[in-house]
Amino acid sequence: MPVDKKPAVVVAAAGQNVCPSCRAQNEIGSLMCKRCGEILSSKGKGKKGQTPEFDATEGSFHPGCWVAIGAMMLAAVLFFFMAVRSGPKPGTCEYNQGHIGMAVYKYNRAHPESKMTALDIDALMKPGKSGKPLLKDRPSCPIDSSARYELDADGASVVCTRCSKKKGR
Repeated sequence: MPVDKKPAVVVAAAGQNVCPSCRAQNEIGSLMCKRCGEILSSKGKGKKGQTPEFDATEGSFHPGCWVAIGAMMLAAVLFFFMAVRSGPKPGTCEYNQGHIGMAVYKYNRAHPESKMTALDIDALMKPGKSGKPLLKDRPSCPIDSSARYELDADGASVVCTRCSKKKGR
């Protein structure tokens, strides 16, 4: 008996595929087990440094695909936040409205006893407690130079008489 087992080990080491589930010997180069139908690995077992074989018949993605999908999703999220965060461009009417609104907010915080109810650009251009004016230049609408900036009825937002949409009018 020991004589039979020795050649079998030698033959198995010579390159025959052994089924991992039923341990049946299969011919070299066969993809499926002749006894149970299990898919056989084409790479040898036990070699260090090798990644496990990817079999597309299992119905899963290759691990590299998940990395590529994750990188694309991360890039999409970053581009979205970069586009949303930028806000209005300098020189536009919306940009001017934002700067005037911020100046009015700072003025109202500095003067709690006399808050600004009607927009006064001259008061915003005067130097404050720090010695710097809240507005450096007099803003003008880039679309219509005769348009004026006003405080809305709520006193918190700035509107342009030319560019802003009229609400409820």
